[in-house]
Amino acid sequence: MLPDAHNHARAVDDIMRFIVGVDIVLFILVVGVMLFFVFKYHKKRHPKAVNIHSNVALEVLWTVIPVVLVLYMFYLGWEGFVQTLFAPKSAIPVKVIGRQWSWRFQYENGKQSDTLYLPQGRPVRFLITSLDVIHGFYIPAFREKQDALPGRVREMVLYPEELGTYEVTCSMYCGLNHALMATKMIVIPESQFMRWINTGVSAPVAANADVTKSARLKD
Repeated sequence: MLPDAHNHARAVDDIMRFIVGVDIVLFILVVGVMLFFVFKYHKKRHPKAVNIHSNVALEVLWTVIPVVLVLYMFYLGWEGFVQTLFAPKSAIPVKVIGRQWSWRFQYENGKQSDTLYLPQGRPVRFLITSLDVIHGFYIPAFREKQDALPGRVREMVLYPEELGTYEVTCSMYCGLNHALMATKMIVIPESQFMRWINTGVSAPVAANADVTKSARLKD
């Protein structure tokens, strides 16, 4: 499992565990019932087939339970998905520009950077686009991903709560050097961020190396 950096990421992981758990239970149940009937109604025990009439209660039960489970899974997924769509008024707009094979970030005052710097505790509204082909703007530690489409602007909301350095990658195969299309997202204190974005000070680094997190895949 990837490291997580936000409550939304942990919620996504919980939903995934729930769905996998339900799948395992249903698999065991279906296979178990199948093996039971194979054994119970073996030809040696029942050489002559007997017509079995319908059971309304059983049919209702195996229709209602899957419907309830699917609706509950949809509710959990939708609740988390909505968080990535609607930005609060305090959100900082950041334009994300994808191109073969790099990312470029442009802030509201026109400042640009190849590394994504964000203030801790402030929601961010990403405006994502591409200059050439389809890319996938993906931050694994936050479980957030949005397509970058040429000629269109897609939105995504992020809540950087923890200081640290996080991987940013491209999740869509976009050509020869797709694997090299990666950069860093560095979450820093808001005071340090405002000083960097409004002045010519050098690029900031993640505060407190001991809390820095990386979203690399585990071996």
